[in-house]
This record gives sequence, structure tokens and C-alpha cells, in this order.
Amino acid sequence: MLDFILCALTNLFRVFLIGRCVSIFLGSDIDKKKKYIIYGCFYIINTVLFRKFHTIWINMICNLIGIGAITWLYTKSVRTNLFITGTVYLINCGCDVAATSLFVSYRDGESYNQIYAVISFFLIFICELVIEKIITIHKDTEDAQNISLVLMPVCSIIVITLLLYTDTCTDIGLTIVSIGLLIANFVMLYLYNLLLHSISQQYEMEMLKTQLQAYANQLNVILQGEEKIKALRHDIKHHLNELMLLANKHDTAEIQKYIDEMNSFLQNPNEIVASGNLEIDSVLNFMLQKAKKELKTVDVKVILPEKVRHSFDINVLLGNLLENAIEAAGKTENKYLSVHIKLKRGILKVKIKNSFESSQILCEKQNGKDMVLKTTKPFTKQHGIGLKNVKKIVEKYNGTMEVTTQDGIFYVNLLLYMSRMENEL
Repeated sequence: MLDFILCALTNLFRVFLIGRCVSIFLGSDIDKKKKYIIYGCFYIINTVLFRKFHTIWINMICNLIGIGAITWLYTKSVRTNLFITGTVYLINCGCDVAATSLFVSYRDGESYNQIYAVISFFLIFICELVIEKIITIHKDTEDAQNISLVLMPVCSIIVITLLLYTDTCTDIGLTIVSIGLLIANFVMLYLYNLLLHSISQQYEMEMLKTQLQAYANQLNVILQGEEKIKALRHDIKHHLNELMLLANKHDTAEIQKYIDEMNSFLQNPNEIVASGNLEIDSVLNFMLQKAKKELKTVDVKVILPEKVRHSFDINVLLGNLLENAIEAAGKTENKYLSVHIKLKRGILKVKIKNSFESSQILCEKQNGKDMVLKTTKPFTKQHGIGLKNVKKIVEKYNGTMEVTTQDGIFYVNLLLYMSRMENEL
């Protein structure tokens, strides 16, 4: 009975890891109802066939079909499906062979102790964590956390191996220990997922809060402008009469001066950017008002059409980059910030320059010509997600981001191809 429970638990957690491994390659945005149906069918069929036949070919075909069905949830591309299915199956197969060959000489058709399946599960778990560290969006999480995740299955393998070789535990005791370690590893992985989800949600809430503040600020800027226009319209007759008198006197200099005064009256000091694009203007005005208060020099030049699609992604880029730039510049004596944004021939160019102190805002690691940036803010995971989202959006639209430093100035040059953004619709 315990052997069956161990087999069922091991296979359950294995199916979970297979799905998690596939999602690392292809993302996680899928229909949950279909997900549970396919996962459940794969688990039941795989468990029944394995318990009944113990045959390599049947097990291989079942696993390939099951992994292929899970991959189909994420992509309809046959080529991608075959690649991911083959990769995930080879990882599982390799771990199975490694786990059994260390202890027994396996023959097709023979049943073997489920303890080896538990060791295989832990090996798959380690492989999945390594793959996640390399290619997943969680690759910027702290090293200490990743080490602790890998140590758990490694320690579990060591414990089971010692119990197998030292004969200090009965088969029943070994099975119970294996079940306990399986559950402990699964709970740890579940809590890890909850932690990442919580951090992501907290970041999204902050982003929404910032965007609402930006919209409220932009609305206030618009209302201030309208109030000035109303005041000017109310007194327009007086202004026209004054201009008429000056014109009759042929006093060109006074006419120019009077018009300049009218123009100055209409200008709103809070409206730093007025490209006509409400979404982008709101974020820029909100961030740049903060910059004007905290910094000595703020140079802004924005040339954008009124309609720019995918403004949300652009705002994520600008919001994160400007927040980091303003904070870094505020810690220097120069307190300098320059922001140039231009859309020309379908290419969005963003150039941000700010004064900085390397010890306060960045940790550099040279990898060829690349510079890897790391946040030094108190909540490193949360702000790390912001920098990570910038990189993701740049990659999403086949853009480029160049980061350099020179003479105390931090440079970020970013290119986004708008034609690529249009095709994403």
C-alpha cells in the first residue's frame, strides 16, 4: 500500500514539474480548465500504465504524448512542440536512468523500488531549477534564494542514498521518509511560487497606483490650462482693444511684448511635456515634475505624434527608467537629468542621461561588452522586477538598449521598432 502511495505521489509531483518546466520555456498564460483536464488525464493514464506494465516502450510513448499534450496548451507550433517535448522528455529520461543505474541493474519489464523514482524526481527538480535560473523571468532573484531551493532536493537525495546504503532503516521506514521528503519539497516549491506571485502582484499594484497618480496629475494640469484659457477668453475684448491701440500707434515692439505676456500667462509650469499623447504625457509630466523639484538641471525634449499604440508598454519603460534616473541624480552634487524622446520613421528613440555615483546606484559585471545592472533599493526583488520588465519589453519588440557611463554621467539609449509593436496587435 505504501509503495502505491509513494508511486502515486512521485508521479503527481513529476507531472507538476513537467508542466512547470514547459511553462519556463513558453510562459504561463493558458486556459486553467484545459490545463487541469490534460494534467489529470496524463497523470492517471501514466500512473496506471506504469503500475501495470513496467515496460520502457509503453512508458516512453505515454510520456511523449502526455508532455506533447501539455506543450500544446502553450503553443500550436508543431516545430516548437516537438522541440520542447523532446527536451523535457530527455531530461526526465536522463534523470530516471541516472537514479536507477546508481543502485540497480534495471531490466525492461521488471518492477523496481519506488525509492529510485523519488531520487529521479529530485534530480528532475534540480534540473528544472537550473533551467529556470538560466532562462526564466525569475533569473534576477537573489542567489541565496536559488541556492536554498537547490539544496532542498540535493539534501533529500543525500538522505535517501545514505538510508539505502547504510541499511539503518526498514523498507517501510524508507518509504515513509521518502513520502515526507516529497511532500516537503513540494510544499517548499509551492510557497516559493506564492512568494513570487505576491511580489509580482505588489509590483503591479504599485505600477497601477503610480499610473493613477500620473493621470490625476495630468487631469489637474489640463484643468489649470482650461482655467487660464477661460480667464483669457473672458478678457479677450480688453486684450484686442489694447492690441488695436498699439497697432494704430505702429508700436511693433509693444505689440510683441504684449503678445509675449499673453503667451506667458497661458503657459502652465506643471505642463512640462505636451506632445498630445495623453497616456505618455501624464507619466512624463508626473515624473518630470518630481525631477524639477529635486534636481538642479532638467533638460527635456519630446517629439511624439498624438497617437502612439501600446502606450502602456512605453510607460512601463519610461516610468522605471525615469524613477531610477531621478533617484540616482538626486544623490549627486550636479543633480542633472536629460530626457530626449523622438519617434521618427517608425523608430522610437529614448535617450536618458543623469549624473550618478556608481557606489550608490549600480553594481557592474562585465560580460563581454554587456553591463548588467542591479538595483540597490531596499526592496531589491520588487525593484528588480521593474528593471526586468524594461528588458522584457525591449526584447518583446526586438528593440535594443545600450547602457554606458562616462565622466559621472549614466547613459541609457533605447530603440523600439514601432512597426513590430503594430504587428503585436
